[in-house]
Amino acid sequence: MFFIVAVAGCGKDKIKEESKQEITPEFLASLNFRFEAKNNAGIDNDVLCEFDGDVIQAVIPKLDPDKNALVLSFDEDKVTVTANGNEQWSGVSANSFTQPLTYRLIFSDGTERDFEFKVKEFTGLPIIRINTAGNVPIVSKDDYLNGIVSVNSNLSFEQEANDMVMEIKGRGNSTWGMPKKPYRIKLNKKAKMLGMGEARNWVLLANYSDKTLIRTALVFDLGKAIGVDFTPEYRHVEVFLNDNYAGTYTLTEQVEVKPGRVEITELKPEDVGSEMITGGYLVELDKREDEDYIVKTDRRKLPFAIKSPDDVTAEQYNYIKDYLIATENAIYAENFADPIDGYAKYIQVESFINWFLVQELVKNQDAQSYSSIYYYKDRNGKLGMGPLWDFDLSMGNVDYSVAVNPLGWWVRHGPWFVELFKDPAFVEKVRKRWKEIRNNEVKTMLHNIDKQAAKLKLAQQQNFALWKILDQKVWPNPEIYYTYEGEVNQIRSWLNTRIAWLDANL
Repeated sequence: MFFIVAVAGCGKDKIKEESKQEITPEFLASLNFRFEAKNNAGIDNDVLCEFDGDVIQAVIPKLDPDKNALVLSFDEDKVTVTANGNEQWSGVSANSFTQPLTYRLIFSDGTERDFEFKVKEFTGLPIIRINTAGNVPIVSKDDYLNGIVSVNSNLSFEQEANDMVMEIKGRGNSTWGMPKKPYRIKLNKKAKMLGMGEARNWVLLANYSDKTLIRTALVFDLGKAIGVDFTPEYRHVEVFLNDNYAGTYTLTEQVEVKPGRVEITELKPEDVGSEMITGGYLVELDKREDEDYIVKTDRRKLPFAIKSPDDVTAEQYNYIKDYLIATENAIYAENFADPIDGYAKYIQVESFINWFLVQELVKNQDAQSYSSIYYYKDRNGKLGMGPLWDFDLSMGNVDYSVAVNPLGWWVRHGPWFVELFKDPAFVEKVRKRWKEIRNNEVKTMLHNIDKQAAKLKLAQQQNFALWKILDQKVWPNPEIYYTYEGEVNQIRSWLNTRIAWLDANL
């Protein structure tokens, strides 16, 4: 008798469970939230809304649309809707969407769920407007122009300061010679940009030869996730120069010794005492040798540009020169693997390994021995590697070296790493670290490809409507893929092959 009652009870629970509405992404999409053109003056075509977690988002594909009285349509048979506590009627109720609203959805089974509703504009990305004094074009990467920068966060990030006085000039090396130019911005006073830390110096990366527009973003996200030292923050943005659309850019932090950037001690000219002179230094291995202060090692003649301090004293110059030479000598010494007197005496091994794995994974062309290879040394500290920088020539986007191939070593053949890998203990640490990140952060990077591409769905359309290069070879593209989807598929395929090769060889 007890057995029969128990079964009956379980049956009632099951019926009750089945009566509850399962709130899946597919069900939410079936609610058909939309802003219909017939109900909204100023909207040319119906705008569909998307559910993403607890956020409802719509993008009106025009600049400065009137969002003061928008009328939402939805399937009233499936859901009851309130906006900031007021009941809504499909195709009738109007609301101001200049700021996010709280929408409560009440389903047929009585379940309630709150969503933040955001209506964005243009492509959905933050919009940066730069106007130089007199609308003078930016033609130099040496001389700054005065101007104003305005930031529309597009309801994506906090942005307190606006209409900021600034200076702007071009930047980059090979990238400066491309039609879509990169820029450096210097604000007249520190400010937060789109939720990133307060600073004066900012960089706009054009990503002209990277037709996915996301290589740098993917690598920065991975670097942050595994703890590569001082990996910069970034934001995808739309840029207007003197009221003309310039394309989709990556706004990122300038590589510099500052709080929130490369957070090491800032050396002052008077810091020459036995302890103070030990740091902090930021140097870049850069074979262009176009900086004011260059240090060259004895054995490999590697040129290190001193990036900080800006005005290095003779004593400070000699200190970091001697330290870099001593580091290289230790790496190439007979007892280089000695844990006390070998290379470990001079370098932060874990820092080197994290940097190496990211660069080797994406087979970054310049990272083997050419440029944008940053090292830092804090006061009383050892030499570390970071921040990460410059990834337009990664993940197979190069036509003049074997770095195009997802198979084989690349950064490992660099002048210092080739020696470090002769130490079995170092190799074992690399293998162990790869295993730690392989099925977590590296796997997440693969998922991030689709996430990043989806974020740029409308942006890439605008960008390539201006820069008509999807069907053209841009230096140093090895192949033409003709569509944005083709470009994204290439890095997905390349990375999958690369990861499998690293699995087999680490």
